[in-house]
Amino acid sequence: MRLIEQGVLKPQEISEQLFHKLEVQLFPYLKRIQFGGNNFGEPLLASEWDSFFERVRKDKIRISLVTNGKLLTPERIGAMVDAGVEFNFSLEGATPESYEKVRGYKFEEFVKIVGETCRQKVKKTDTCARVNLGFTARYDNIREIRELITMAAGLGVDRVTITHFVPWQENQRQQSLVYHEELSNKMFDVAKKKALESGILIDLPELFLSDDNNEADCSERKQSKPNPPCYHPWMSVSINERGDVMPCCATSVVMGNLNNASFADIWNGPRYRKLRRTVNSSRPLSFCCNCALRGIEVGSNKALSFCSDEEIILGAIGGKAGVSSPSGLRQIKKRLLETTWGRKSIPFLTEVYRRHIAFYC
Repeated sequence: MRLIEQGVLKPQEISEQLFHKLEVQLFPYLKRIQFGGNNFGEPLLASEWDSFFERVRKDKIRISLVTNGKLLTPERIGAMVDAGVEFNFSLEGATPESYEKVRGYKFEEFVKIVGETCRQKVKKTDTCARVNLGFTARYDNIREIRELITMAAGLGVDRVTITHFVPWQENQRQQSLVYHEELSNKMFDVAKKKALESGILIDLPELFLSDDNNEADCSERKQSKPNPPCYHPWMSVSINERGDVMPCCATSVVMGNLNNASFADIWNGPRYRKLRRTVNSSRPLSFCCNCALRGIEVGSNKALSFCSDEEIILGAIGGKAGVSSPSGLRQIKKRLLETTWGRKSIPFLTEVYRRHIAFYC
């Protein structure tokens, strides 16, 4: 595959041809569009971003932007505030030390950009623009929640959304709050109270189940919770820069590609029909089982990492005991990662899975 270089996917950005297809085939029907998020990269890096943004803006679609803020200039901010954009700034630290350790960018500069966005929003009394902070909570930064809320209130931020850090590598395991449940619950409670005092809207993950309950009680409580229906296959879609159409932000399984078929053909095609037929049945497809997006409204600030369920948070690396997930595919992946050939082959095999195998598991 041409996209694979040295064991990783070669980065690329959306082409003019693909964007034009979106413009013609999707924009007339969209109520809301989100750029970025779900590890799709920084949207402002696109060389044609300003042109693309103006074309979306003319269609009067509600726009949401997930960004690290580095490439936001006062001019760009002004244009987006005029268009009523919802800004979602991503950060993993509320102090210079923790922020710069992850982002490699000056915390002071980040704060200036968020502050400038808030100032321009206040000046435009007729705008519906909003400014949100998205904080990924892990063991190293969970104690900074007070500083986060204080900073947000001081800058004039509208909402703070806190989600779980989801480890993807074994060496990240102890950063998960699954291993620090008491501390996590305490700090989430602090965040809730601090936000209420500061007049800031806040979204928080569920609290972890109390240690006072034994494993059987916890299991019984999980099983007793109703399995909410999923409406995403009828109401939303995720599309990456290569034209891959995916059913939602919780999976990378490919329903089709816009370079090979029209959106209408993909949307009404056999894969989508199968997904809609099974997603709310007793036997959903494997990538829909136990999904934390069930019951979450399309367009909500809540995310997959909102759920404080160990199986979901540690799904990519296995449970607390360090044992691989029972999934056969994950066991195979773990074994392959132990070999040089496997580490180089994983991206290719992942592509094969998400494009061809997932619908048969």
